[in-house]
Amino acid sequence: MKLIALLLTIITPLLTMITWNPLAFLDKEIPVAEEKVDGFMKGVCHAEPQYDLLNDAGIEWFRDDIPFPYNSDGTISMSYLRWKKEALEYVENGIRIFGITPYPDDYIEYGLDPRDPENRDEIQAIARFYMNDLRGIVGAFQITNEMGIDRFTLPLTLDEAADFIGMQLEAMYPIREDIIIGYNLGGLSIATLPFKMMEYHKYCDYVGVDMYMGCFEPVLKTPDQFITILNFVRKVTQKPIILCEFGYIGLGEPKTDEEKAEILKSYGFNSEKEARQNIDEFINNLPKDLKEEIIEDYSDRTPEERASLIFDGEYSNHIYTELQEGFGLYKYPHTPEGQGEFFEYLIPKIRKLDYLIGCFVYCWQDSGDCYVCGQVECPVETKWGLVDYEGNPKPAYYAVKEAYAD
Repeated sequence: MKLIALLLTIITPLLTMITWNPLAFLDKEIPVAEEKVDGFMKGVCHAEPQYDLLNDAGIEWFRDDIPFPYNSDGTISMSYLRWKKEALEYVENGIRIFGITPYPDDYIEYGLDPRDPENRDEIQAIARFYMNDLRGIVGAFQITNEMGIDRFTLPLTLDEAADFIGMQLEAMYPIREDIIIGYNLGGLSIATLPFKMMEYHKYCDYVGVDMYMGCFEPVLKTPDQFITILNFVRKVTQKPIILCEFGYIGLGEPKTDEEKAEILKSYGFNSEKEARQNIDEFINNLPKDLKEEIIEDYSDRTPEERASLIFDGEYSNHIYTELQEGFGLYKYPHTPEGQGEFFEYLIPKIRKLDYLIGCFVYCWQDSGDCYVCGQVECPVETKWGLVDYEGNPKPAYYAVKEAYAD
């Protein structure tokens, strides 16, 4: 990551100048995709039915996860039917749906392991079911989400995940009509998954990118680096691009050494060194959601690898319910005001990219607890919203409203 950050720092000043392509008018895929989605997609992730606020902000698209459609006996699931009904309500209130199909483990749980070639036809049949059953409700499909991020991808490898995405795109492509389809990139897979997907790009109307600079790592420091990475993905894929998720944590700061020591004591340890030396016991004392994820995804790692994963990476912020020192973009503190200023700066910049056909702010509302560790006080997955937990607009709401109006 540090090497990637260094390279981006060097080339960002050059690549951020490449925001206009004089030959863009020759790329017929961009206008075709834009016509299908009626222009630039101004969207948000995980909306709530606050239709007056959504419409007043100029938000025209809602990006959301579609439940797996079947029960174990093959009947249509109530969760899918409820989602379909709720999605239709958004459409009736002027907000189109950008639907995300389920993760690999949803198919495995149903009995369709994507790694088994014998399951290919049934997985493709489900893809066609989504396309046909949700026509008129879903205007764009994203095939699964952020392959390359362990919690979403495992037990598949990235090569297997590419095939999982590709087989569904292949099934949907001939019957999509006025719907656009594609997939997204997240984390370090931005640098690798596009190359593994090359044979399937002929079935894509777009390629999506998810980016959260200054939130999950301490090395990328300027919002202009968003443009650097978007330019890279465009150059590699030669597809219209959607910024499927982007945002900035609206609250969070480092813990003091004393505060960290108290947290470690609450887990039964006097120091981080002691916890590393007894890492499995430490994991068993973690909050339930965090413990279960680590045990499920990383039980095959050595104790040393698990200790490094927990204390040297993203999980450390969950353990200490903090944003570490250095996590943040220059000039944009993790405050409600800094979050708003981030959107105020970045959205007009990316809108100038001729190949970008949409962007989706993450997300609509602050969360009551962190979906990774389950802790109310953890800032990592709780303070992303344009509105607070009670639904009241934050500075970010007004910043996005003004940017979308332009």
